[in-house]
Amino acid sequence: MALEKDHEILDVAKHTTHVTFQKSTRKTASGEELPMLLHDRLAFSPEEYVRRYDVIQTAMAKEGLDAVLIRGPENITYFSGYETPGYYRYHCIVVPRTGEPVFLVRDFEWINSPEFAWSTRLTKVYDWNHPPSVTVNVLRQLGLGSGKRIGVEKQSFFYTVDEHETFTRELSGNTFVDATPILWNARMIKSAEEVAVMRRSAAIVDKAMLAGYAASRPGASGDHINAVVNQTIFEAGGEYMGLPPFVLAGDRSCLPHQTGGTNVLAKDDLMYFEISASQRRYAAALMRTIFVGKPKDEWRRAAEACIGAVEAALAFIKPGVTSHDADTAARAVTTKAGFGEYHRNRLGYSIGLNYAPDWGEGEIISLQQNEPRVLQAGMTFHMPPLCLKYREFGIGFSETIVITKDGCERLSKLPRDIVINN
Repeated sequence: MALEKDHEILDVAKHTTHVTFQKSTRKTASGEELPMLLHDRLAFSPEEYVRRYDVIQTAMAKEGLDAVLIRGPENITYFSGYETPGYYRYHCIVVPRTGEPVFLVRDFEWINSPEFAWSTRLTKVYDWNHPPSVTVNVLRQLGLGSGKRIGVEKQSFFYTVDEHETFTRELSGNTFVDATPILWNARMIKSAEEVAVMRRSAAIVDKAMLAGYAASRPGASGDHINAVVNQTIFEAGGEYMGLPPFVLAGDRSCLPHQTGGTNVLAKDDLMYFEISASQRRYAAALMRTIFVGKPKDEWRRAAEACIGAVEAALAFIKPGVTSHDADTAARAVTTKAGFGEYHRNRLGYSIGLNYAPDWGEGEIISLQQNEPRVLQAGMTFHMPPLCLKYREFGIGFSETIVITKDGCERLSKLPRDIVINN
């Protein structure tokens, strides 16, 4: 098959005959009529996707870009609604300043486009193709082959050296600039629709956490309690997560980003949980530590310090304060309590859209030292103050929050109390 035929831009509505949808248009902020495929499988309303399109187009205009190439799976889902764990193979959306976006998608995966996305045009990438060369071909078809300023995701896991070298060699008349902040800034402020989905995820987390509490009894292994947590998440309607739940018994609780284990809870022990759940790829997370039997005095003091750090952050955070100062307010509590050397992590990180290898969006913005950006209404964070003492304990408490116009609101309904199972 000829190259041009292989890489032709297809009309999804004409190419798909077995799926129910309506091809319609919605007016953008600039007055453009944006063609969309509308169907009941979209995660959000058409108006929400137009809002996102407008945010990205406004940023493109500000940066003088003729097009943006969207490569990260979270960014592709954000812009189009498209979902797949098959992002390990090439996916790319070409978003021009004029005209319809074009979705470059692996031929094996393309049927996920009309199932999840609103985008109306696609180009198939076959397994034997060199994907960046397909993108070069599509850019030329769109009149973006020379003399254009093209935004690329230089800070993404998925934008490779080979891809960049192919573009700069084959499209040497273009200028390629980093547009990663355009996508990150667009995702940083959540809409009411996005927060509503995150609340659903938080409700699933609450159920899984309570199930984990109930399973935490002397003689129960970390593996068993972890299985209970995972079962509860999926039975409650949770989807696969960007990271597994971290469920650790006893002295294994000190191990960062580990889970399960064959060790069993003793009569007087501790049980650590950090759990997320996902709905339509939007996560909420929660960390709790509970005690089985009588806790050591140091354990209780560490728990009180972490709870106090969360409460200090909740009282401090509002629009206009900096991420640095929020972290400082929380860290002062653990430091004063004598646990400063064990509280090694940032206060929190942006959370929302997620695919492995993370359930968070910390690359977008984090609550941490030396982060001068100010907080804004609509930002969402997971805040997990945590104290780790090697082979003795891991103790932490967290909240997922949304920043409101005059403060912040947590998404979980679970108390932050010290829980003791007797």
